[in-house]
Amino acid sequence: MLTNNENIEKIVYRQAGGASSRNPSTNENIEHLAYRQLRTRVRNTLQSGTINHIVGQEISAMIAEAINSQLAIERDNAMGRLPYERVEGSVKRNGFKLFRLPGLWGRLTLRRPAVRAGRLALPLADALKAAGTGLRDMLAMRFWLRGCSTRDVARELNTTIGAKMSHSTVTKVTNAIEPVLREWETRPVPKGIAYLLLDAIYLPVRRPGFIRKQALLVALGVTPEGRRRHMLGFMLGDKESGDSWSALVKDLLTRGLDRNALKLVISDEHAGIEQAVKELLNVPHQLCVVHLQRNVLVRVAAPHRELFNENFKKVFWVKTREEALRGAGEMQGRWGAAYPKAVQLVMRRLEDHLHFLHEPEEFHALLKSSNLIERFNLELRRRFRSAGTMHSELEVLKLMWSVSQAQEARWAKRPWKAYKRQEREVAAV
Repeated sequence: MLTNNENIEKIVYRQAGGASSRNPSTNENIEHLAYRQLRTRVRNTLQSGTINHIVGQEISAMIAEAINSQLAIERDNAMGRLPYERVEGSVKRNGFKLFRLPGLWGRLTLRRPAVRAGRLALPLADALKAAGTGLRDMLAMRFWLRGCSTRDVARELNTTIGAKMSHSTVTKVTNAIEPVLREWETRPVPKGIAYLLLDAIYLPVRRPGFIRKQALLVALGVTPEGRRRHMLGFMLGDKESGDSWSALVKDLLTRGLDRNALKLVISDEHAGIEQAVKELLNVPHQLCVVHLQRNVLVRVAAPHRELFNENFKKVFWVKTREEALRGAGEMQGRWGAAYPKAVQLVMRRLEDHLHFLHEPEEFHALLKSSNLIERFNLELRRRFRSAGTMHSELEVLKLMWSVSQAQEARWAKRPWKAYKRQEREVAAV
């Protein structure tokens, strides 16, 4: 029967693949086997995600250990005596209590020094609590303003940093910016607004006892040089009526909208908007050509739609009013008999769709349609859709402020494309 040492030597011999020039000693064989077993264990440990978990735990343990040591030092400094030192009338130590800090440090389990009577002042614990809560609240506010619902924000922060937030806590955190929002809501209208764009979207709003879709009226403005676009104001109303649009326009006038500088109002064909513009602004009202184009083309059979659209562009994608009238006459002569309703729709309010031709040519693409405000409203819809039903007008104000700030920052970085083309033409000359 082989001894243990002989068995080990035999195993090593087999693993080595044959005989060697010399027989290794027993200690070398044991060391070799231990090395192979260690390599196997390390490989099993370093699986996908396991190493990250181990490192995270070790880092958290090191941070907790350092904080606990500092808390113990603060306890000794606050008590004014060393452990086991007897001072008559002093507060006695009472061990430690496990606790977790809210916010960023939610995953750290710390040991707070305790005393038999009263409570120790521990500046480090208070500072960590304030810092963790402040960062947590900042992250919650930014995530919510960027498009996450309150429940999603709470869920992600709880999973990531152990914040232990609820969706109602996220709402309270975001409500803290109300003073900033109120100031923004009543800010003066920028000077020199020459072009005013009006449009509305509908969103569900909770009222006492019921939920109802309400109209969110929006106003954008453009300065004469075309470089600056601004979100001017909004109003939440029951519907798009003449009274509701008049209320929004009056608010803009109160905050400094200059009638004398205003040259054109752009919108789709809506009776409430037309009433407010006529009564309060008395400036030309450009109706959206793109809306007209959609309404006209659906009345044309598919085989003729492309040809009809080419004729339509000869009316509205031109440089002068004379060219537009010639294009309209050609449309009547060519398509009047085949599609009378489509042609009649174009001619019904032709002049109201051609006001943009009285402005500089580089602004025609911007002024002939309401695409600018439609694109802004698309961002609003995306944000309101993720938020769901609005529970108060303050929630609407918060989301309007968030989308407006982000959109105006993008506008500031990207001048209007037509203005860029104009600059290139001037540079070429």
